[in-house]
Amino acid sequence: MSDPSAAEKFRLFRKKIRRRAHLFLVRLFGPLFFRVLEATWKIKRTGLENGPENKSPLVYAIWHESIPIGVPLLRKMDLCVMVSHHHDGELIERVIRRFGYLTARGSSTRGGAGAIRKMLRDASVSRGLVITPDGPQGPAHTIAPGLFFVAAMTRRPMVAIGYASSKSWRVQKSWDKMIFPKPGAKVGIAFSKPFDVPRDVLDNEEAKEAAVANLAKAFEDAHKSAEALIQEEE
Repeated sequence: MSDPSAAEKFRLFRKKIRRRAHLFLVRLFGPLFFRVLEATWKIKRTGLENGPENKSPLVYAIWHESIPIGVPLLRKMDLCVMVSHHHDGELIERVIRRFGYLTARGSSTRGGAGAIRKMLRDASVSRGLVITPDGPQGPAHTIAPGLFFVAAMTRRPMVAIGYASSKSWRVQKSWDKMIFPKPGAKVGIAFSKPFDVPRDVLDNEEAKEAAVANLAKAFEDAHKSAEALIQEEE
Protein backbone atom coordinates (compact mmCIF):
# COMPACT_ATOMS: atom_id res chain seq x y z
CA MET A 1 0.00 0.00 0.00
CA SER A 2 1.43 3.35 -1.03
CA ASP A 3 2.16 6.07 1.49
CA PRO A 4 -0.74 8.61 1.29
CA SER A 5 1.48 11.49 2.34
CA ALA A 6 3.98 10.69 -0.39
CA ALA A 7 1.19 10.44 -2.95
CA GLU A 8 -0.22 13.76 -1.83
CA LYS A 9 3.19 15.42 -2.05
CA PHE A 10 3.62 14.11 -5.59
CA ARG A 11 0.15 15.39 -6.55
CA LEU A 12 0.96 18.85 -5.20
CA PHE A 13 4.34 18.85 -6.92
CA ARG A 14 2.74 17.92 -10.25
CA LYS A 15 0.11 20.63 -9.77
CA LYS A 16 2.83 23.20 -9.05
CA ILE A 17 4.75 22.24 -12.20
CA ARG A 18 1.60 22.46 -14.34
CA ARG A 19 0.78 25.88 -12.90
CA ARG A 20 4.30 27.20 -13.58
CA ALA A 21 4.16 25.88 -17.14
CA HIS A 22 0.74 27.47 -17.60
CA LEU A 23 1.98 30.83 -16.33
CA PHE A 24 5.03 30.68 -18.60
CA LEU A 25 2.92 29.93 -21.69
CA VAL A 26 0.40 32.66 -20.85
CA ARG A 27 3.13 35.24 -20.34
CA LEU A 28 4.88 34.18 -23.56
CA PHE A 29 1.92 33.84 -25.91
CA GLY A 30 -0.94 35.74 -24.21
CA PRO A 31 0.00 39.26 -25.36
CA LEU A 32 0.67 38.04 -28.91
CA PHE A 33 -2.72 36.30 -29.00
CA PHE A 34 -4.53 39.49 -27.92
CA ARG A 35 -2.62 41.71 -30.36
CA VAL A 36 -3.31 39.43 -33.33
CA LEU A 37 -6.97 39.07 -32.36
CA GLU A 38 -7.50 42.80 -31.81
CA ALA A 39 -5.96 43.61 -35.19
CA THR A 40 -8.93 41.87 -36.85
CA TRP A 41 -11.67 43.59 -34.84
CA LYS A 42 -13.80 46.43 -36.22
CA ILE A 43 -13.84 48.72 -33.19
CA LYS A 44 -16.32 51.50 -32.46
CA ARG A 45 -16.25 53.75 -29.39
CA THR A 46 -18.63 56.15 -27.70
CA GLY A 47 -18.49 58.34 -24.59
CA LEU A 48 -14.79 59.04 -25.15
CA GLU A 49 -15.13 62.29 -23.21
CA ASN A 50 -15.38 60.05 -20.14
CA GLY A 51 -12.59 57.66 -21.16
CA PRO A 52 -8.85 57.58 -20.38
CA GLU A 53 -8.09 59.58 -23.53
CA ASN A 54 -9.35 62.76 -21.86
CA LYS A 55 -6.72 62.34 -19.10
CA SER A 56 -9.19 63.04 -16.28
CA PRO A 57 -8.54 61.11 -13.04
CA LEU A 58 -11.40 58.58 -12.78
CA VAL A 59 -12.20 55.14 -11.38
CA TYR A 60 -13.34 52.71 -14.07
CA ALA A 61 -15.48 49.65 -13.44
CA ILE A 62 -15.77 46.69 -15.81
CA TRP A 63 -17.41 43.31 -15.40
CA HIS A 64 -14.94 40.46 -14.95
CA GLU A 65 -16.23 38.77 -18.12
CA SER A 66 -15.07 41.76 -20.20
CA ILE A 67 -11.38 41.64 -19.22
CA PRO A 68 -10.24 39.98 -22.50
CA ILE A 69 -11.91 42.80 -24.48
CA GLY A 70 -10.72 45.62 -22.27
CA VAL A 71 -7.07 44.58 -22.01
CA PRO A 72 -6.05 45.35 -25.62
CA LEU A 73 -8.46 48.27 -26.09
CA LEU A 74 -7.26 50.27 -23.06
CA ARG A 75 -3.55 49.50 -23.17
CA LYS A 76 -0.84 52.10 -22.58
CA MET A 77 -3.23 54.58 -20.97
CA ASP A 78 -1.60 54.73 -17.52
CA LEU A 79 -4.24 52.58 -15.85
CA CYS A 80 -3.82 50.76 -12.55
CA VAL A 81 -5.90 47.57 -12.33
CA MET A 82 -6.93 45.69 -9.20
CA VAL A 83 -6.10 42.00 -9.80
CA SER A 84 -7.06 39.21 -7.42
CA HIS A 85 -4.66 36.83 -5.61
CA HIS A 86 -6.56 33.94 -7.19
CA HIS A 87 -4.69 31.82 -9.76
CA ASP A 88 -6.77 33.41 -12.54
CA GLY A 89 -5.63 36.81 -11.28
CA GLU A 90 -2.01 35.77 -11.64
CA LEU A 91 -2.64 34.76 -15.25
CA ILE A 92 -4.36 38.09 -15.92
CA GLU A 93 -1.51 40.04 -14.32
CA ARG A 94 1.12 38.26 -16.45
CA VAL A 95 -0.67 39.44 -19.59
CA ILE A 96 -1.79 42.96 -18.70
CA ARG A 97 1.57 44.10 -17.37
CA ARG A 98 2.94 43.38 -20.86
CA PHE A 99 0.38 45.89 -22.16
CA GLY A 100 1.64 48.66 -19.87
CA TYR A 101 -0.84 48.40 -16.99
CA LEU A 102 0.07 48.93 -13.36
CA THR A 103 -1.42 46.29 -11.06
CA ALA A 104 -2.53 46.10 -7.43
CA ARG A 105 -2.96 42.54 -6.17
CA GLY A 106 -6.00 41.93 -4.00
CA SER A 107 -9.79 41.81 -4.12
CA SER A 108 -12.93 42.28 -2.10
CA THR A 109 -12.42 38.79 -0.59
CA ARG A 110 -8.66 38.49 -0.12
CA GLY A 111 -5.88 41.03 0.28
CA GLY A 112 -8.25 43.88 -0.49
CA ALA A 113 -6.77 46.35 1.99
CA GLY A 114 -3.27 45.97 0.53
CA ALA A 115 -4.56 46.35 -3.03
CA ILE A 116 -6.53 49.46 -2.13
CA ARG A 117 -3.48 51.00 -0.42
CA LYS A 118 -1.41 50.39 -3.56
CA MET A 119 -4.12 51.87 -5.76
CA LEU A 120 -4.21 54.95 -3.56
CA ARG A 121 -0.42 55.28 -3.87
CA ASP A 122 -0.55 54.76 -7.64
CA ALA A 123 -3.37 57.28 -7.98
CA SER A 124 -0.77 60.04 -8.23
CA VAL A 125 0.78 58.48 -11.34
CA SER A 126 -2.24 56.72 -12.86
CA ARG A 127 -4.66 58.37 -15.22
CA GLY A 128 -7.32 55.88 -14.16
CA LEU A 129 -7.94 53.17 -11.58
CA VAL A 130 -9.76 50.03 -12.73
CA ILE A 131 -11.85 47.64 -10.63
CA THR A 132 -14.04 44.62 -11.37
CA PRO A 133 -16.98 44.84 -8.93
CA ASP A 134 -17.93 41.17 -9.40
CA GLY A 135 -14.38 39.75 -9.15
CA PRO A 136 -12.61 37.58 -8.37
CA GLN A 137 -15.18 34.79 -8.02
CA GLY A 138 -18.58 36.34 -8.59
CA PRO A 139 -21.44 35.88 -8.80
CA ALA A 140 -21.26 37.56 -12.19
CA HIS A 141 -22.68 41.09 -12.48
CA THR A 142 -22.82 41.66 -8.72
CA ILE A 143 -21.31 44.68 -7.02
CA ALA A 144 -19.01 44.41 -3.98
CA PRO A 145 -19.62 47.72 -2.14
CA GLY A 146 -16.17 47.66 -0.54
CA LEU A 147 -14.60 48.66 -3.82
CA PHE A 148 -16.34 52.05 -3.70
CA PHE A 149 -13.72 52.92 -1.09
CA VAL A 150 -11.19 53.53 -3.90
CA ALA A 151 -13.36 56.21 -5.50
CA ALA A 152 -14.37 57.68 -2.13
CA MET A 153 -10.80 58.09 -0.85
CA THR A 154 -9.32 59.40 -4.11
CA ARG A 155 -12.34 61.69 -4.70
CA ARG A 156 -12.47 60.39 -8.26
CA PRO A 157 -15.81 60.01 -10.06
CA MET A 158 -16.71 56.49 -11.21
CA VAL A 159 -17.36 55.44 -14.80
CA ALA A 160 -18.69 52.08 -15.98
CA ILE A 161 -17.27 50.62 -19.19
CA GLY A 162 -19.59 48.56 -21.39
CA TYR A 163 -18.54 46.22 -24.16
CA ALA A 164 -20.37 44.33 -26.90
CA SER A 165 -19.24 41.95 -29.62
CA SER A 166 -21.05 40.78 -32.75
CA LYS A 167 -19.56 37.29 -32.40
CA SER A 168 -17.54 35.83 -29.56
CA TRP A 169 -16.37 32.79 -27.67
CA ARG A 170 -17.36 32.28 -24.03
CA VAL A 171 -15.36 30.26 -21.52
CA GLN A 172 -18.19 28.04 -20.32
CA LYS A 173 -16.21 26.47 -17.48
CA SER A 174 -15.43 29.81 -15.81
CA TRP A 175 -17.86 31.38 -13.32
CA ASP A 176 -18.06 34.61 -15.32
CA LYS A 177 -18.30 33.02 -18.81
CA MET A 178 -15.40 35.25 -19.93
CA ILE A 179 -15.87 36.78 -23.40
CA PHE A 180 -13.36 36.65 -26.27
CA PRO A 181 -14.51 38.41 -29.48
CA LYS A 182 -13.84 36.23 -32.53
CA PRO A 183 -11.60 37.33 -35.43
CA GLY A 184 -13.36 39.91 -37.59
CA ALA A 185 -15.96 40.75 -34.92
CA LYS A 186 -17.51 44.18 -34.51
CA VAL A 187 -16.57 45.34 -31.03
CA GLY A 188 -18.24 48.24 -29.24
CA ILE A 189 -16.84 50.04 -26.20
CA ALA A 190 -18.87 52.66 -24.32
CA PHE A 191 -18.05 54.83 -21.31
CA SER A 192 -20.92 55.83 -19.02
CA LYS A 193 -21.43 59.27 -17.56
CA PRO A 194 -19.35 59.71 -14.38
CA PHE A 195 -20.95 59.85 -10.95
CA ASP A 196 -19.51 60.90 -7.60
CA VAL A 197 -19.09 58.59 -4.62
CA PRO A 198 -19.38 60.24 -1.15
CA ARG A 199 -16.57 59.72 1.37
CA ASP A 200 -18.91 58.09 3.87
CA VAL A 201 -20.14 55.50 1.33
CA LEU A 202 -19.22 52.51 3.52
CA ASP A 203 -20.51 54.00 6.78
CA ASN A 204 -23.77 55.37 5.46
CA GLU A 205 -26.19 52.62 4.35
CA GLU A 206 -28.24 55.02 2.25
CA ALA A 207 -25.11 56.31 0.47
CA LYS A 208 -23.94 52.72 -0.12
CA GLU A 209 -27.26 51.67 -1.64
CA ALA A 210 -27.26 54.77 -3.84
CA ALA A 211 -23.72 54.04 -5.07
CA VAL A 212 -24.62 50.44 -5.92
CA ALA A 213 -27.72 51.61 -7.79
CA ASN A 214 -25.76 54.30 -9.65
CA LEU A 215 -23.10 51.81 -10.77
CA ALA A 216 -25.68 49.22 -11.82
CA LYS A 217 -27.46 51.88 -13.91
CA ALA A 218 -24.15 53.07 -15.37
CA PHE A 219 -23.31 49.50 -16.44
CA GLU A 220 -26.75 49.07 -17.99
CA ASP A 221 -26.46 52.32 -19.96
CA ALA A 222 -22.89 51.60 -21.08
CA HIS A 223 -23.68 48.10 -22.33
CA LYS A 224 -26.77 49.33 -24.17
CA SER A 225 -24.64 52.00 -25.87
CA ALA A 226 -22.00 49.41 -26.80
CA GLU A 227 -24.69 47.12 -28.24
CA ALA A 228 -26.08 50.00 -30.28
CA LEU A 229 -22.64 50.60 -31.80
CA ILE A 230 -22.35 47.09 -33.20
CA GLN A 231 -25.90 47.25 -34.57
CA GLU A 232 -25.08 50.33 -36.67
CA GLU A 233 -24.73 49.87 -40.40
CA GLU A 234 -21.25 50.28 -41.84
